[in-house]
Amino acid sequence: MLPPLSQLATAAGWVVRHLGATRLKITGGEPLLRRGLVEFVRELSRHPGVEEVSMTTNGTRLEALAQGLANAGLSRVNVSLDTLDPIRFRELTRGGALETVLAGIGAAKEAGLEPVKLNAVLRRSSFERDVPDLLAFAAENDVEIRFIELMRTGPAAAFAEREFVSSREVRERLGLVGALERAASAGGPARRLRVRFRGVESRTGWIEPVSHSFCTGCRRLRLDARGCLRRCLMDPEPFPLLERLNGGEDGGLEEDVDRFLRRKRSPLSFETPRSMAAIGG
Repeated sequence: MLPPLSQLATAAGWVVRHLGATRLKITGGEPLLRRGLVEFVRELSRHPGVEEVSMTTNGTRLEALAQGLANAGLSRVNVSLDTLDPIRFRELTRGGALETVLAGIGAAKEAGLEPVKLNAVLRRSSFERDVPDLLAFAAENDVEIRFIELMRTGPAAAFAEREFVSSREVRERLGLVGALERAASAGGPARRLRVRFRGVESRTGWIEPVSHSFCTGCRRLRLDARGCLRRCLMDPEPFPLLERLNGGEDGGLEEDVDRFLRRKRSPLSFETPRSMAAIGG
């Protein structure tokens, strides 16, 4: 059983106080399915020192919750959107409705959860159709689109092996080479580029864990849904932070966490037997 969100908020507060985190992002699984999420955002945003609370979501419940989340202190959202083809969208999401997600994106913009960013996973079998549509949509709606290379994780590893395509190949095949103009970077794993495609300019980010590792500049930590600290998505060794806090073991906790973090190493490859939903990817 997962711990209550109130306990995760307490653990996040410890990370803010003792490790100096200033920007918090809620990821999934799908965070909008958790009861009490709005109050969770409110608790996170109240921790002294927190400058921003953001969220990654599939957008299916975003239309109904966007304003409440903004009122609670959420700053912005990333919405997963791999295709604008309603049939392919339904196949990829196992029955999801594209119009629901598009309405959620609109609601997020209305609520001021900006900049809204779209996350699109690149697939060899469909990028030539999907990427142009997404670039046009991003330009028309003044949002940033981020293209993400497939990682070989969990039960989807064989699928990822078949469907992997590098972001460089995508840009070359679509004729984006030479039309790239480097945009100002705000940190994070994405290489941000301004592209002009078919006469339309879009702000883009390219997250390339397989072909262009960003590990050397990574300063991120993850607190998973069970309250364990993880140094990396690929890290097989979590630290039981919430368990230690609930057990009243304050003595030596900072030192133990410090030793844990000092052993952070770049992964040999972006492959793991665990699913992304299980570790917050």
